[in-house]
Amino acid sequence: MTDSRSTKGSAKACSMSDLSFKSEKEQNQQQKQQFAVSQVSMHTAAEQDAASALENRNAKHSARENSALPKGFVLYASLTALALSLFLAALDTMIVSTIIEEVAKQFGSYSEIGWLFTGYSLPNALLALIWGRIATPIGFKRTMLFAIVIFEVGSLISALANSMNVLIGGRVIAGVGGCGIQSLSFVIGSNLVEESNRGVLIAILSCSFAIASVVGPFLGGVFTSRVTWRWCFYINLPIGGLTFFLFLMFCNPDPHTFQETVRNILRIPSQLIEFVRKVGHHLSKVKELGKRTSWKILLTELVFMYDIIEFVLCTAGFTSILLAFTFGGNRYAWDSAEIIVLFVIGVILVILAAVYDFFVFPKFDVVKTAPRYQPLMSWRNIKRPGIFTVNIALFLLCTGYISQFTYIVQYFQLIYNDSAWKAAVHLVACIIPTVITSVVCGVITDKTRQIKPIIVISSILGVVGAGLLTLLNNSASNSAHIGLLILPGIAFGGLMQSSMLASQIQLDKESPTFHSDFVSITTFSTFSKNLGQALGGVISNTVFSAAAVNKLHKSNIELPGGSTANNLVVYRQTHFDGSHSKLGNIISASLTDVFYTALGFYGLSFVFAVFASGKKVAVKPIRVKDDLEKGEGINDKSKEKQ
Repeated sequence: MTDSRSTKGSAKACSMSDLSFKSEKEQNQQQKQQFAVSQVSMHTAAEQDAASALENRNAKHSARENSALPKGFVLYASLTALALSLFLAALDTMIVSTIIEEVAKQFGSYSEIGWLFTGYSLPNALLALIWGRIATPIGFKRTMLFAIVIFEVGSLISALANSMNVLIGGRVIAGVGGCGIQSLSFVIGSNLVEESNRGVLIAILSCSFAIASVVGPFLGGVFTSRVTWRWCFYINLPIGGLTFFLFLMFCNPDPHTFQETVRNILRIPSQLIEFVRKVGHHLSKVKELGKRTSWKILLTELVFMYDIIEFVLCTAGFTSILLAFTFGGNRYAWDSAEIIVLFVIGVILVILAAVYDFFVFPKFDVVKTAPRYQPLMSWRNIKRPGIFTVNIALFLLCTGYISQFTYIVQYFQLIYNDSAWKAAVHLVACIIPTVITSVVCGVITDKTRQIKPIIVISSILGVVGAGLLTLLNNSASNSAHIGLLILPGIAFGGLMQSSMLASQIQLDKESPTFHSDFVSITTFSTFSKNLGQALGGVISNTVFSAAAVNKLHKSNIELPGGSTANNLVVYRQTHFDGSHSKLGNIISASLTDVFYTALGFYGLSFVFAVFASGKKVAVKPIRVKDDLEKGEGINDKSKEKQ
């Protein structure tokens, strides 16, 4: 009995313990499940909080970016100062188109007349990449003011020149300053507005260039015909002074209200003193650098900060090529050793400059450890099809356009014996379409965010217009004098407006080098445009001179002093015998050769334009202020999601 009872008792105890164990196990499982649920809940809440925090942070960042941009009066005043700065630089490019014959007659050097354009455009191109690098440590505003001063000095030297070499030297100095003005204007302007509005901004600044293209030749023609060609350079002095004053007043990185701008205007005397002091300070730092530190540090900064090796190679190379075009067929025969050596050396140096920047520069250890050391032309950026193709297209189109532009004036002066200002009036048919197209394309880009269609259509119209322009001979009607000039103007305005923006949107905004890349790509676009203008000015002059001399020999015409292009122009001015005379026919045929050369450049430009990137401009960001005014703030949205 005892055993049975004990057995039953133990069984009962065992069953109770089992129940107790099971109950405890179930409680543990339930607790685990509750803990897991709470963890998931906490994790979900954490994710929601993180998403809300990220959204709020992005909203605050967007708000800071929006509030950092100038608005209202300050924005418009800043844009006016930038537009006038660009107008000043562009005016000096176009105003010389009407003084060619007068200067050639006074200095007796028509074969070098192309350097009136190239002497200004070549440093404009080669230094475009350097100015942005200089402005980064010094400040964009101070650098811009310094560029205006250099431009004014060059203009004064050109106005006082007593020989062709001095005149070209003054043009080179003015080109150095003009390059800084053009490069920095677009960099500063692009940072004044959001990406979605940059198309309109570039259109406004491009209009300054186009308006200068109208005013420049007209003023040059009036000055040359009524006063003296020297006033084409004197006029830059008062305009430059006004530009300096406006830029000093309104283009400021900090003030964003009218009241702050007024206070800044009242500080103009102190700002001028500060500007001079800062320039002196930086110059003294350079001087002290050579005295107090080792030459190794100075050399390191020159080589890696300013990429001086690439700059020297590139400058020497392009100069050699342009000199070969200048002297070939004039001072030396095309197959002479001098011309061949200049071509070969020039091409080799340009290739070495590209190889050095693209492949050698990034291999240095100091470059790998210091992100601030970047090449002037980064292969990482230029190899992108969206950047490379559109800038090559711009370069080729500008080469063809400046060739046409220069010799359209020559057409009316040499064939019809028009005065300088009458010949300049005809350029209105080319320039007005440029202005209208720049504005219209900017608006289209702002509304549709599309860029590639504008680039391709502009290139197509350029090819068609260049082909039609070959019909501009000494038998062309008055309507042809207007109609044939319209399409080249449209093509130039469309591609010039869209190419820079098309390059800028290819950059990665999250990249740690975005700021330096943005400056580099913007200045590279200016480099492409100015290099095309420099090459076009020399090539067109070479083609015309070679064609004219060749046709004179074939016609057995001997001019007093020899059958050269310079003597042909001088003789034509003093012995004009009508548009359909033997000399008139020779000049007309030579001009047609120039227009055919331009057609070739337009055709190549179209090939590259077809492969432009189809990337769209970023959508305009939503402003936090607008959401809050509607009662739909970021925090409310995040709560609704939760």
